Amino acid sequence: MAEAETCRRELEFTVEWADVEKDVAKVVNGYRRQARLPGFRPGKAPAALVRSRYWKDIKEEVLKNLLPRVFWDKAREEGFKVVGSPNLTDLHFENGEPVKFQTEFDIYPEFELGEYRRIEVPYSEPEVLDDEVNHELEHLRERNASYRNLDPRPLADGDIAVLKLTGEPLGGGPKVEQNEMMITIGEAETLPEFSENLRGKSPGDTAEFNVKYPADYGTEKLAGKTLAFRAEVLEMREKELPELDDDFAQEAGEYSSLEELKNQIREAIGAHRRRIAAGAAKRKLIDTLVERHRFPVPETMVEQQAATQAERRLREMQEQEPLDSPLLDLDWRQVLEREKPLAERYVRTSLILERIADEEDIQVGSDELDEPIRQYAERQKKSVSAARAELVENGTLDRVRSQMRNDKTLDFLFDEAQKVDAPVESGSGESGN
Repeated sequence: MAEAETCRRELEFTVEWADVEKDVAKVVNGYRRQARLPGFRPGKAPAALVRSRYWKDIKEEVLKNLLPRVFWDKAREEGFKVVGSPNLTDLHFENGEPVKFQTEFDIYPEFELGEYRRIEVPYSEPEVLDDEVNHELEHLRERNASYRNLDPRPLADGDIAVLKLTGEPLGGGPKVEQNEMMITIGEAETLPEFSENLRGKSPGDTAEFNVKYPADYGTEKLAGKTLAFRAEVLEMREKELPELDDDFAQEAGEYSSLEELKNQIREAIGAHRRRIAAGAAKRKLIDTLVERHRFPVPETMVEQQAATQAERRLREMQEQEPLDSPLLDLDWRQVLEREKPLAERYVRTSLILERIADEEDIQVGSDELDEPIRQYAERQKKSVSAARAELVENGTLDRVRSQMRNDKTLDFLFDEAQKVDAPVESGSGESGN
């Protein structure tokens, strides 16, 4: 790939010694003021002696200031918009000789914006049915249910049994003990062995039976194991659901009526589905933008984004796996390579959105950053002013501002998009870009 087809650039530099000597003299004078050499008062040692005694340190300080200054002066002269910092190689620095070095760096790509308004995306305004609202109301009733004790009699399907339970794994292992647990006889969520062995029992009765838990059982310590249980029926109860009326709505939250509660549930379901549908539409919109804008992407930015993604995935794995897990014994280079395609798409998308934001003068005001700063301060248990200073110093606030600006730009593009009907499944889940 030719240089014009990449963002990578190279520059060679030669700095005549007369120009280097000016920097050397400044640094030597600084050392003279501080140098403590035998036989000389502070600040009175000859420059040549100071130069000879501290040449290694002087050379390092000269280079630290000279090389970046020379590079950035040239980059500005050439009109390069440099990404990050240059990689310096082949440095030649000998006393009295021209300083020579090479640089390799990436620049931001120049590209023409294609059409970005009125992009066609699939989006249908989600519908919320009355049955769905009623279904959520029933869940709310269940969460607010109360229980009353029943007079002793043999347990039947639908009855709630209060048990004192002891279970011992066959083959050894820690016992399972619960002094008071409730199960509903015959309910789908109740393991069949419990219903079969407790049906017909009355308070005061006991039952002994084995239960083989399926391998995919939700509780890891029980999955795939067989336990010998001893269950004592303590009581039997009946669930009482509250009436669906205005009183129920007022107890469930700050709602003046049942109708207001229903409206809130309807709006919450609708907002959730609109968020999912809009997210899918925005992903399609990004696909179109990426397809319409083909240009070289700075490799430096791709590598940085790939590293960020890889570190995030590693943190997620560490939260799920023990530290000595073989799954965490990863080849970092291979991990980065796997992340690069997604990182390249992310960087390309960000560059396009930034250009559109410039074109449309979309900005993020300081007041819009107040909330993320406040949240960070709360998490870190710091004052808002201290949190802001820290985020500014480490560059995080600039990254947050950039992401918020891109999000605002994507919202703008979605509002401008041409929406076409598309079915939205009510049970679909959200996923990231």
